[in-house]
Amino acid sequence: MKILLLEKYPEIKREYLGYLEKNNQIFEIWDNYKNDEIEVIIIRSKIKVDKDLLDKYPSLKFIARVWVGLDKIDLEECKKRNIKVLNTPWANAWAVADLVLAWVLNLARNLNLWMHLETDAEKFIDDRFEYMWFELENKSVWIIGFWNIWRKVYDRFKAFWVKKFFIFDPFLKKEDVEKNEFCEFVFKKEDIFKNSNIITFHIPLVDSTKNFLWKSEIKLLKKDVVLVNTSRWWIINEKVLVHFLRENKNAKFFADVWEEEPQDPKIELLELPNVLITPHIWAMTKEAEEKMHYFKELI
Repeated sequence: MKILLLEKYPEIKREYLGYLEKNNQIFEIWDNYKNDEIEVIIIRSKIKVDKDLLDKYPSLKFIARVWVGLDKIDLEECKKRNIKVLNTPWANAWAVADLVLAWVLNLARNLNLWMHLETDAEKFIDDRFEYMWFELENKSVWIIGFWNIWRKVYDRFKAFWVKKFFIFDPFLKKEDVEKNEFCEFVFKKEDIFKNSNIITFHIPLVDSTKNFLWKSEIKLLKKDVVLVNTSRWWIINEKVLVHFLRENKNAKFFADVWEEEPQDPKIELLELPNVLITPHIWAMTKEAEEKMHYFKELI
């Protein structure tokens, strides 16, 4: 097959596609090729696959996205044209789970605040009593969305002697969840918000999950809750979150996504000392990158 990489490095890393070279011919966007000969296009995050783009490549058999989501692809139009859509939904699970654990540990010990303390040695030592917080042992972790990534999060927290996991997932059954050690299925999301020490979000952005954490829910949160969002920004209403974090200095929030992405996050969030935001790095490991470029269907 003739494969076209529609995005250039670093979005698509040619070195991870060597396994396709034996039985396929790979073109990059600056190469000489004919559109009507291209049978596969590979995209990542910048290209939107719609009817206009599909019209340019009449011989397409596959669209492969180096990523988890398929939000940039018109799936209905692909179905009409009998084009198979591929992605790599399991590839980044370990990387995201590691990131969640790393930042929960950071927030639990206030390490981000220690980095900004003055270098005066005596003051540095005296201030240490102001930055104590908690250990993970025997805390309760509330996981919203118990699919492949959050199962990995669950495994990691168990290693830190967390023995209370409350799971809310409208797409799973009670027995699916509670067959896992220390897990209890939660039927009402309100129960999550009023009882939680740590809440981690990983649910898709659909109509039913937009503003999942909004005015009524945020009133229920503990004043020292840790919130972690590595799913999609619109899951949490930004305006009410900022107000909550300003009023509750001991609450912590970490996100790898934000409302204006890919533009800069709002300054109201960045200025808060109890907020950490990273630039969508959840899958940025060498191992995850390689796995996200692997499409067994194209071999």
